Amino acid sequence: MINYLEPSVIVVDDVRDEINGILEIYSSKSIGCKLFNPDLIDGDTMPEKPFSDISLVYLDLFYSDKFDAEQSCNWVRTIIPEKSFFVIVFWTKDPSKANEVLELLIKKNRTPFLYFIESKSDYLEGAKNYNFSSLVAKIQKSCSESPAIEEILLWKKSIKLSINEVLGHLAKQPNNISEKLKKIIISHGGIAVVASDEYYKRSTLFDALDSVLTSNTKKNIQEDISELNKSKLYDLTQPINADPDRELNSWFHFKLGSDLNVDLIFPGLVSEFKENDWKKMYSVHDDKNVSDYISKQIVDGTIISSIVMILSRPCDVAQQKFGKNIKLLSGLKIHKPQRDAKKRFIGKDKKPDSIKLYDHLYFSEVENDVTLLFDFRYSFSVPEDIFIKEFTNIKVFNKELLSELQVEYSSYSSRLGITQII
Repeated sequence: MINYLEPSVIVVDDVRDEINGILEIYSSKSIGCKLFNPDLIDGDTMPEKPFSDISLVYLDLFYSDKFDAEQSCNWVRTIIPEKSFFVIVFWTKDPSKANEVLELLIKKNRTPFLYFIESKSDYLEGAKNYNFSSLVAKIQKSCSESPAIEEILLWKKSIKLSINEVLGHLAKQPNNISEKLKKIIISHGGIAVVASDEYYKRSTLFDALDSVLTSNTKKNIQEDISELNKSKLYDLTQPINADPDRELNSWFHFKLGSDLNVDLIFPGLVSEFKENDWKKMYSVHDDKNVSDYISKQIVDGTIISSIVMILSRPCDVAQQKFGKNIKLLSGLKIHKPQRDAKKRFIGKDKKPDSIKLYDHLYFSEVENDVTLLFDFRYSFSVPEDIFIKEFTNIKVFNKELLSELQVEYSSYSSRLGITQII
């Protein structure tokens, strides 16, 4: 169990006497704090995996009296996962070196929410004592000037409370916890999950626990909303920046961090055609309605590729009841689409009602402006082994968006024709 208990504050410094005061302050507040000695000869080794819950890092920049920006950056990279929230304090005898490390962190997708560049000499009192209370107060004051973060951290706290509550219910009878988890796997995944591999069973278990968690988080939010957030964050009458936030859009469109390197079938999985006969038969790139609509997108710099999405029902996929074949919906991925002055996707004339468009999406640092297009007229089925072999996985739609797309597809497919009076 000890392997899964983690600190919230990390201190990287090769002279313990200089940072004992920091450790004492956080320990007195019952905040988990861990010290790493980065000495190049006698120091600690870097952690094998980043921690999951680090909020604050104190980083010395000189190890054995030497400065190496890459080494300083590497310590943070091994502690903090990519694109994570954290605050960093560059605690150093030469503050002029801090920006070099900060630039490297940003390049490595470790951009801190706040950063502080602090000279050790500014806090020295006497020969060896440091006024860390003053430093901690300065950090606290800066955080309080961004009151919206208070609501995000409150949400994070409610998640952790709910997780412990769920675990508490599961572990009321420790001898039966394995039996309870087995029941959850089978009830959520169906009898067919019994014959699946361990990774699919784990995915099924975690999906079920996620459902329990999300339905219990808001009841653990007990603190009142501050007056400042009432007048700032939650005052929605003031105009906000209307520019599309592609990365934010993708948070609400796709499952984050989906492992697409394993041969699992996910409902809502988006995949690219490889060069094969399936692409010749079922891609929509050469359909007249589609090609007319996207005719203004066929220019140098815009990259168009053929994709499919798994349209099979989540319950059928979970219980492996989709039959011999997996149902797919054809579409296109358009990277760097052409846009008008208002940043809207340019399509010719009126969009056909069979076409569904998802715009302003972010896939990666390279593919950071993507539009997905699907055509409800093009659905087909392939055997599971053919799908795994002939398609390359990209992203997974979240279940809410998949459900919306399935409803629209069903509505389009069941639409009645009109008999005209002649």
